[in-house]
Amino acid sequence: MKLADYFPLTYPYYQGSIEDNPYTAKWGMRMQFLDLTDDRLTPFEGVAFGILGFKSDKGVYINNGRVGAVEGPTSIRSQIAKLPWHWADNVAVYDVGNIDGPNRSLDELQTSLAQAVQRMRSLHLFPVVLGGGHGTAYGHYLGLKQSLPKEQELAVINFDAHFDLRPYEETGPNSGTGFRQMSDHAKTSGQDFSYLALGIQEHCNNLFLFDYVAKHPSIQFLTGQDLYQMRYPAICEQLDDFLEDQTAFYLTIDMDCFAVGSSPGVSAIQSLGVDPKLALVLLQHLAASGKLIGFDLVEVSPPHDIDNHTANLAATLIFYISQVLAQR
Repeated sequence: MKLADYFPLTYPYYQGSIEDNPYTAKWGMRMQFLDLTDDRLTPFEGVAFGILGFKSDKGVYINNGRVGAVEGPTSIRSQIAKLPWHWADNVAVYDVGNIDGPNRSLDELQTSLAQAVQRMRSLHLFPVVLGGGHGTAYGHYLGLKQSLPKEQELAVINFDAHFDLRPYEETGPNSGTGFRQMSDHAKTSGQDFSYLALGIQEHCNNLFLFDYVAKHPSIQFLTGQDLYQMRYPAICEQLDDFLEDQTAFYLTIDMDCFAVGSSPGVSAIQSLGVDPKLALVLLQHLAASGKLIGFDLVEVSPPHDIDNHTANLAATLIFYISQVLAQR
């Protein structure tokens, strides 16, 4: 089969030698490689994660952010390779390559990403997408949504300092419009857009966006200050209430939701960002719900990173989320 703007990877992207002993191995030693266009592939059995890069930060450029997230997938992969392997042979991790198109528009690349994600789902691969700018989100969402029955809704949870609900009629899609695109897509199907944003910073979102949220009851949010002041059980209760009537949800993590000390290499730094230790326990709680069908990490910008702090945090979150998912 053909997939537009798709390029499989090979071993040299990871460091180390092949290691069969799971007690001493690292992810880079156990990583397997997969070409999604191979017609001989059949659905995998057991637990299988698929890592897919989205090498585009065109939306960041259009949105006047700090460009550089196009190299995010490579940077995160370098940190993933160092993770210790904590599974036996019943869990597999495949690197399935990148969506990459320097001369393609963002909406074209989002469509290509959707096709690749849909292909991963058909193979029973759990999608773990590495951005790229937050323009990644709409393509990932679209692929997951198209893999579900038409009547089934797909809820969205976003760890982010920004709502990313800006209109896009004049500018076209960019890093600040992805969730507006999702909302419009849900409307075309006659469905609600159930959206929960966590870590919103009031000083980063204009009044228009808060007004838009107020007019859409299916959209909920907690600010970064809310997360700081609320106790963990209260936050989890709100997460559970949001997911109670949902059968599936998509999770996206914008690395700019974290405080700059933990996440300096992003498109828009946050001086009052969320503590990653709190975010981690919330992410584990969400993964344990059994309703998560795909997640991504976006806006890692290597040119602005310091000693790979941001890429390392992204890889660490992948490690802990996947541990919970594999246990389920």
